[in-house]
Amino acid sequence: MGRKEYRAHLEQAAASPETYGVLQVCNKDSEIEVLVQCQHGPLTVTAVIDETCDYPQSHSFISLYVQDSAPNDISHAIATLAEQQIGPKTIFTLLREISQCLSTDTDGDTDMPDSQPDDLDEDDDFEDGAELSDASDDDDFFGIENRPPSAESTETETYDDIIPLAKRNLVRRDLVRVKEAGFRVSVCGPLVQGHPGYLISTCRIAKLGISDEAMQAWQLCPADYLVLLIHYPNGYKHIGDIQESTGWKGMMDFRFGVCSSYKPSRSEVIKAFSTLTADSPSEDDKSKLQKLFISGPLKDLFCEKFLPLLKCRVKEGMSWDGAMAFWHDHHATEQKGKLARDPKYQKEETSATNLPALVTEDHISSFNSNHAPGDRLSLPLVAMQFYVRQLVRCTEFCLICHRKMPADIEAIKPYVCESQLCLYQYSHLGFGPSIEHEIISQPAVVDLLVSLCWATVKSGRLKPRHLPLGLGLRVPRVDILKLGGAVTEPYPVVGTAPVSLPAPSMDNNNKQWLLPSETAHAARLNLETRELLFEMTVTRASLNLKPGDWIQLRVLDVEESLHCKVEQIMLPIIKLSKPILYSATERSRASGQDIPISVFQDANFVAYDKDLDSLDPSSMQEAMVVLLDLLPTVKEMREFLLQGGAHADLAKWPRITSSSLGLLRWIVASNRACIMQIGDPNEENEQDHVWGMPGWKQFRIAMGAPDKERRFINSVSKVGCAINPDIPTIFAWHGSSLFNWHSIIREGLNFEETMNGRAFGHGVYLSKDLTTSLGYSRFGIYSNTNTNTSNNWRSSELAIHDAISLNEVVNAPSKFVSSTPHFVVDQIDWIQTRYLFVHTSASRPAVYQPRAAPRTPDEQPRLLNPIVQDSTHFPVNIAHERIEIPASATRSRAKAAKSSPRRQSVTKGYKKLKTGSIQDPIHDDDDDVRSEMTDQDDCELLQMESEQTESATASNNSALTDFVPGKLDFKTLEIFPSPEGDAASISASRRLQADFNAIRKVQDSQPLHELGWYIDPEHTDNLYQWIVELHSFEPSLPLAQDMKEKGVKSVVLELTFGKDYPFAPPFVRVIRPRFLPFQQGGGGHVTAGGALCMELLTNDGWNAVNSIESVLMQVRLAMSSREPRDARLDPRAYNSDYRIGEAVEAYIRACDTHGWKVPPGFRQMVRAGRAGRADSGLLLRFG
Repeated sequence: MGRKEYRAHLEQAAASPETYGVLQVCNKDSEIEVLVQCQHGPLTVTAVIDETCDYPQSHSFISLYVQDSAPNDISHAIATLAEQQIGPKTIFTLLREISQCLSTDTDGDTDMPDSQPDDLDEDDDFEDGAELSDASDDDDFFGIENRPPSAESTETETYDDIIPLAKRNLVRRDLVRVKEAGFRVSVCGPLVQGHPGYLISTCRIAKLGISDEAMQAWQLCPADYLVLLIHYPNGYKHIGDIQESTGWKGMMDFRFGVCSSYKPSRSEVIKAFSTLTADSPSEDDKSKLQKLFISGPLKDLFCEKFLPLLKCRVKEGMSWDGAMAFWHDHHATEQKGKLARDPKYQKEETSATNLPALVTEDHISSFNSNHAPGDRLSLPLVAMQFYVRQLVRCTEFCLICHRKMPADIEAIKPYVCESQLCLYQYSHLGFGPSIEHEIISQPAVVDLLVSLCWATVKSGRLKPRHLPLGLGLRVPRVDILKLGGAVTEPYPVVGTAPVSLPAPSMDNNNKQWLLPSETAHAARLNLETRELLFEMTVTRASLNLKPGDWIQLRVLDVEESLHCKVEQIMLPIIKLSKPILYSATERSRASGQDIPISVFQDANFVAYDKDLDSLDPSSMQEAMVVLLDLLPTVKEMREFLLQGGAHADLAKWPRITSSSLGLLRWIVASNRACIMQIGDPNEENEQDHVWGMPGWKQFRIAMGAPDKERRFINSVSKVGCAINPDIPTIFAWHGSSLFNWHSIIREGLNFEETMNGRAFGHGVYLSKDLTTSLGYSRFGIYSNTNTNTSNNWRSSELAIHDAISLNEVVNAPSKFVSSTPHFVVDQIDWIQTRYLFVHTSASRPAVYQPRAAPRTPDEQPRLLNPIVQDSTHFPVNIAHERIEIPASATRSRAKAAKSSPRRQSVTKGYKKLKTGSIQDPIHDDDDDVRSEMTDQDDCELLQMESEQTESATASNNSALTDFVPGKLDFKTLEIFPSPEGDAASISASRRLQADFNAIRKVQDSQPLHELGWYIDPEHTDNLYQWIVELHSFEPSLPLAQDMKEKGVKSVVLELTFGKDYPFAPPFVRVIRPRFLPFQQGGGGHVTAGGALCMELLTNDGWNAVNSIESVLMQVRLAMSSREPRDARLDPRAYNSDYRIGEAVEAYIRACDTHGWKVPPGFRQMVRAGRAGRADSGLLLRFG
């Protein structure tokens, strides 16, 4: 148990501190900070714990303290409580004692611990330099009594088995069901024995039949494993426990992720459930658990709804869809029995027929139709199948309420339903994609998305279903928000009567630029100090402002509108953030740009006090244009995030208004296509570009549902391969006005609306000629050279003028609605968009050269592996050249060829596929060379126990090592003398007692060959000097082979501790055998004098919370390390011992060489040892 149970208890306490009478529990390295309510208010108590390797049976809280500012009575109470913290005690007990100690009774007094009975006797103190006498009982010898666990700690007993054999085998049977269904299963902790623990179920993503496009959009790798973690804080719970319980929360918890290994490391599993802030040690990437793109929604679904849904399914016979609908309709209803019989909840669930069986299998349905008497549902299997269902079909469900989405919308990325509440939660609760991540990783894509949205709202063409409703965005009055440089009417100066003035021109010396006095608050603004000054009569109530609100300002004789955030209100002054300047005739200036005004000037302002939802669609889109124009460039946003590090947040940047940021989040989150920019052509990526499109920015794009690619491949197989098996697909252009693309990338290509007439029939219009499609894109629709009005989103660096898509189409022109002069296709599944090309203002002149000379191969290298195109139907560029498309653009032809009947006869040699889609073969893990071997422990986990299992296991361990304990002759060892006087201390003696007790229990509880070290308790006569034997090294190591050849059974170490331990490291040296020195080709981090050359054992690398067990493990690993060289025995002097003096000199020399600090007490310890030897005139030995 040990550290694992300690961490589990700590996490449980942190998750529900109120259960133990405290406010908060946090972990800080080796300390626990407890926030508790006392009569003086909230107070933090810090507990320091010693080694936790055998928690909760053997450890202690070595100190309790409060901050210096705490009242005297509180400090005294905690000091008194600290004196009682002797011996083992659970975290839960400690928290209750702290709560009782500082709680107030009915008369308002604080309970003091003196009145509480003492469960444990206080340990005897050690005198400085005192030697320990021999005793038959080592625990008594070290001053620690054997105490039975208290009655209150029965819940944390660490016996091997706390549930009977029959129940343990029922748990194993539940896990076997998971394995039989095609998933991997393992546990972390003694879950099978009835203790708290974690269950891990995984499945390789390649088995789920997810299309390549969906994997890219969902940021999944087919070789990785999908991971489900279930935490059982009170032991394993089966389906019967769930059915019988009235309150299910606290029985189990769920987390989700992906990992390159089928089994995440223990620390990664614990960290997934941890709410603590302390950083965990870094893990190997292979065992690191990464979050899924929908981890947040899945956690919400499982923690809030899974078990109630499961009850509905088991009790009422519903499908998952029916149970979800029933829960949403009646979860707050008392009597649900009759309501559950409604036919709408009893419908059978339907799913796509081309999904693999691993995704569609339903354990509950199979169990109901066929199960033996005495069988029970496997709850872990039900959870894993539900998890896989929700992931693979994630676009079918709302990410917030999890109900089915409308069937008329297909997208490759999941989103929310039309509920405004769902949209608000999606945007504000972090369930959507991280725009910070998108800006850093794909800035051009973010620029593209914002530019397309801007073009749509600028033209007033945003569809009602795409309006950003429910986001809670606040704006000023739209007519005021739009004000920039040119105003429609002049406004009088604040404080004067309205007068009729001519509209100011740009060179008018009498510019005033103030807002209407009847709608704005008057003030005076100092732009240098960013302070608004009001009349003394102005009150907070009249302003109706609070810190964090945004306002729009106009200043006398300043053309631009200023948008500022209220930072402080100290009337008659309000402190503002740096202004964002907006002009209707030019790009908004960056924040903080100087304006030549350093004194208070007349100004007025309006607050962002209108809800965007309250505006009509036209006004809403006008407001969205200004909000987007107030954004900085994506490049500036990216630079801010990179400078801020991992925790950078755009919400903390005053350069962006909260409403603009909310709109930006909505644009990125609502994008349901997968768009990846292909960088500018260079030597590394030139083969990924479409050849023949100079001057166009190229993006790979996938739209439609996740199974859209599969449906397209099926169409290619059935139609394209039947007509032209060698070239079953063709490519063609699609052009559309820029303002249409915001909708297209969310809904895919369709022909629901008629934009440009349909002279050749109903369907999607495509062309082989880029010039024709450019005509439909309404090239230059926003061009206006006669005004200063911006033609694009003014912060865009792409400055897009046109967008054209290149689409792969089933090669069946005879079956199109029309094939000349355009392709008109009415079968949406016959079209798959592959590329999006955008033309920018910087490259626009090249487009006006329809007959430009084609580039030579030297100017634009041709593709090495282009797709073979139809000789009749092929796309051409603006110069009428045939473009070349990389073979990597599509895999549809190869997949369609495999599934084509005439091709199947030649596909010999493919391994057998499990049931699933032909296009996405599902391989059995056991038959897959890329899969990971299952750990032996996990194999044994699935084997039923018998009464003879334990004894058989113990008898097999003795044959796994040739090391025999107790054979070392201690009389032949030269060791440091015993510490005397100032060389020992009470604090070090106490800690060494606990460490020795812990190390003995570890040694007694683990097989000898697995542990790899041994301490003989019969020959440990002094706390400050331990003799340790390292043995059973990996047989393939040269060191192990040398030891076997020379007949050496172990490496003998001496660990010497000083009075500053545990705040200073022990001195660790090899006594025997002698190793080959590094200068002669040796290694293993052993110096020429026998000392260990490890930073861990110096002041630079040592940590007071290190356990001796971990030190021994790391020393053993260092000796086993093959870098920089293998450890070898000295072939001539291996049987001679290292002397103490040469070890000391070698240690100091190694520290000097590497720049490490020698522990301050080390030289004193050495001097004391030398003095002891000089006084005795003998070599001190044990025995």
